[in-house]
Amino acid sequence: MTNLTVFGTKPKDAIFLPNQPFSVRNNCQVGQWAVGDDDFRGNELEMSIIKASQYFGDLGKAKNQQWIQLFFVPAPSCTFLPTGTVCVSYIKTRSASAFWQRITEVMEAKEPAEGIFKVGFEKHTGEMGTYYSLKWEWRERTTKAEKDQLTSIAAFLESNPRLVDLSATRDMLCVDGMSAEEIELLIRSTHKTALEGKEANKALVAA
Repeated sequence: MTNLTVFGTKPKDAIFLPNQPFSVRNNCQVGQWAVGDDDFRGNELEMSIIKASQYFGDLGKAKNQQWIQLFFVPAPSCTFLPTGTVCVSYIKTRSASAFWQRITEVMEAKEPAEGIFKVGFEKHTGEMGTYYSLKWEWRERTTKAEKDQLTSIAAFLESNPRLVDLSATRDMLCVDGMSAEEIELLIRSTHKTALEGKEANKALVAA
């Protein structure tokens, strides 16, 4: 039998950090978690969040938006994502507000990262038609697998892993540590620059 090693194999009893974090999209147009544009995996996901950062900028078709970058590991109950693997996703607007509200509530008594987040989709209807936002629930770890995962996550974070997603954040600026006033100034400045660019284009077309 030939032993072939090109990419290696995942560790069985430790958290796995790929060269590129496994990207998971929360598609709020259809209310599904997806890998890529149309590989839909389900409308509910349980996760262990290991890092949350704030960004401002462009991602996909969304321009000049405030984002939350979430690094997480799928909870043991999740069957449609790679087990024990570091994943990344991005949330904004209503989903981001709901996320921070849930975090604030849980912090009254617990460190939120010690538990399991159950994230589904909530349906809304407005002027733009039907859309979805993320609904955040939190619970204590109950099973042995969930408690063992917390131990693995703690050991993983003690190694100071490099949790970055250069591909998605190439047109973003991390605003962690910035004051609300500084972020507001950044947003106003960006919007002003974008508006000036549009006016310049109009003038060019009219010339």
